[in-house]
Amino acid sequence: NLRMMINSQTTADQPIDIVKSGLLDLTIHKAENLEKCDLFGKGDPYVVVTVNGQRIHKTAVKHSTQQPSFNETKQCLLSDVTRSFMNLGVWDEDKFGADTFLGQVDFNLVRLRSTHLEFKAVPLQRQEKDAHGCLYVSLSFNPMPIISPTPSLIRTAMK
Repeated sequence: NLRMMINSQTTADQPIDIVKSGLLDLTIHKAENLEKCDLFGKGDPYVVVTVNGQRIHKTAVKHSTQQPSFNETKQCLLSDVTRSFMNLGVWDEDKFGADTFLGQVDFNLVRLRSTHLEFKAVPLQRQEKDAHGCLYVSLSFNPMPIISPTPSLIRTAMK
C-alpha cells in the first residue's frame, strides 16, 4: 500500500509534507454585471485561468450576455500550495481586433490549506480604470502526497 511505502521511506530527517501538495478544484459558476464593451449588442465573455503564471484553462465563450453562466470545473495538481497563485482573467471576445480585458481576480492559494471557498462572489479588479461586475467561484484544496520515487521505493513497490 502506498501509505506504508511512504512511511517506510520517511525518516525524521526527510518528512513528507502532505499538506503542501494536492489537488485544486476550481468551479467557475457565473459572472454578473460585466461591462458592456461592444458597440452593437452585449459582450461575449470568457475566463482564462492561470496558476503560477501558466495558463491551465479557458472557459467557453458565452455570446451576447453581460450575465454569463459558465458552470465549468477544472482540477489542477499543485506541488506546493504555499507558493501557488491563481489568476482568473475575464475577457470579452471581439470578432475584429484584440479581445478586451474586463477585469481579474487574484488568489493566493496558501489560504486554501485550511478553508474551502464555496460559491463566493468576488469583485473584478482592473488597474487602469474601475472594473464592473463580479465572478462567482468555488475553490477547494485536497491534500495528497506527491513523491518522487527513489530507487528503494521503486524496488519496494515492485515486490
